[in-house]
Amino acid sequence: MSFDTVFNEANTYYLNGAYQEAERLCQALLAFAPENPHVLNMLGLIAAAKGEHQTAVLYFNDALKKAPNKLPIYFSLAVSTAELGKTDAAIEAYQEVLKLAPNTKEAWNNLGALYEKKADLIKAEECYQKAILLDENYVDALVNLAVLKTDLPALEALALRFEKSALPFYYLADFAMQNKQFPKAFEYALKADQKEEAFDIKWLLARLYEVLADKENAIKYSHQALLLNPKSVDVLVMLATMEENEDDFKLALSLDPKSYQAHLRYADFLYKNKRIIESVEEYHKALLNGAEDAALSNNVGLILKDLGDEKRALDLMMNAFIKAPLNTDISINIAETLVLLYQKEPAEALRIAKLWALNAKDNVFASHTLAAFEKNPSHRDEAYAKALFDEFADIYDAKMQNIHYAVFDKIKELGILPTGRVLDLGCGTGLAAFYLKTPSASWTGVDISSKMLQKAKEKGLYQELSESDALAYLKQNGQNFDEIFCLDVAEYIPNIEELITLCFPAKLILSFEVAGDDVKTYQISPTGRYQHNPDFIENAFKNAGYGKIAKHPLVLRKENGADVKGFLFIGEI
Repeated sequence: MSFDTVFNEANTYYLNGAYQEAERLCQALLAFAPENPHVLNMLGLIAAAKGEHQTAVLYFNDALKKAPNKLPIYFSLAVSTAELGKTDAAIEAYQEVLKLAPNTKEAWNNLGALYEKKADLIKAEECYQKAILLDENYVDALVNLAVLKTDLPALEALALRFEKSALPFYYLADFAMQNKQFPKAFEYALKADQKEEAFDIKWLLARLYEVLADKENAIKYSHQALLLNPKSVDVLVMLATMEENEDDFKLALSLDPKSYQAHLRYADFLYKNKRIIESVEEYHKALLNGAEDAALSNNVGLILKDLGDEKRALDLMMNAFIKAPLNTDISINIAETLVLLYQKEPAEALRIAKLWALNAKDNVFASHTLAAFEKNPSHRDEAYAKALFDEFADIYDAKMQNIHYAVFDKIKELGILPTGRVLDLGCGTGLAAFYLKTPSASWTGVDISSKMLQKAKEKGLYQELSESDALAYLKQNGQNFDEIFCLDVAEYIPNIEELITLCFPAKLILSFEVAGDDVKTYQISPTGRYQHNPDFIENAFKNAGYGKIAKHPLVLRKENGADVKGFLFIGEI
């Protein structure tokens, strides 16, 4: 069988998509003619068709050494080089094409796309215009120019002018999706899909359905897109996520080991399936390829915190803090993790707290945490409490259940029934009024957090709500109430004696954390909350004028699995 016969057979296989057979014949020919540019070029085309563009570029370059002026080889080299993301090299290859054939409109159009990728919009427009001068009906260049200029009227006109082309409809759909105009995006995308079986169109429809939580259609169009581009990492990751298919995650990562989304979504999958150690490894790989993601650093830090690795957790959380210093959630997580580290290595926790406070001088959580570790009452308690409870407002009710907050049950057990004019100091989201409501009580709530007060308002149990510091409010209105509840507030007020005095003569129900036996008055604990000596509190009640004082020890709540011991004091005249 002659060389030409075998080569033509290989070409037929290639044109029919039988790439394995075509490659087998070309490799056989190459053994007899290792420098034949036609065979080398064909092997490059086969590799490109299989998505193996690195291999394709090697073949095309070898072919050009033997046939340096072959226009089609330069063009194929430019296409594969662009697919590899080597924009400058692809530009050089297209420029070689245009030296040989200046009127190649496709080269001008593709060159424009590469300049656009480099954000050289002037050169991109020039290239598109040159392609259009060569063919005023060249829809690809006309659409690319309209997209470059974000000219929607021009795109709409092109959709009417070239009604059989999918391209203008695809970009109209893409623009509509970017602007969250989903009905319009669907309309255009479905029209594009009717006109052409193309990967980009199927993938756009898959993402549109995902946005609208239509999982069935999102999966359907993702599979259709994958048939057209089996090596699309983005599609594989979406399918793996929706179908919870670990094999697709692994395939995506084999195709692109540096894919941020693939590592991130695979990590989420592993974490969801309680494969925590594996998930941490994948999260770290995601971080290496998406280091600007503050939320990811914070979330991985939380996982490490739960695993008891506070030091590595703090490294990640501090990284997140540097990227998003105004994110209160990150600051709270750092403070909580420092407290856990303090229980194991107080000196190291103090060192980190000092560095944090030094480098974040306006951060109330940093300053308050350092004050707690140094056992020095902070001068910014009001700002700290406000920021803390503003952040917790949305999850506060659930959080109180999770920590088994026991004060309301204790009050009910003691048979305390609120009556008359009741003041709820530090009312938070209004849980006291919710659990202790009686027909004979009229409730007023006071809190430093506006977001907490909004949640309390939604419960509809308070006749009045006021945003204020507890002491400031009592100085103006303390004499107007029959009963005052001060629950889970003493932990955030260093001058509790003044508060008790301002509450008199109303019946006062006060809860507080117990300090260690070596503390005679009060201290700020490593958790950032104040703890009090019960004798000190009792004397404060007596000095304020309370003659009848009832004291009830209890476990206030759970914290990191341990009991937090406290007292409930009830003072009456």
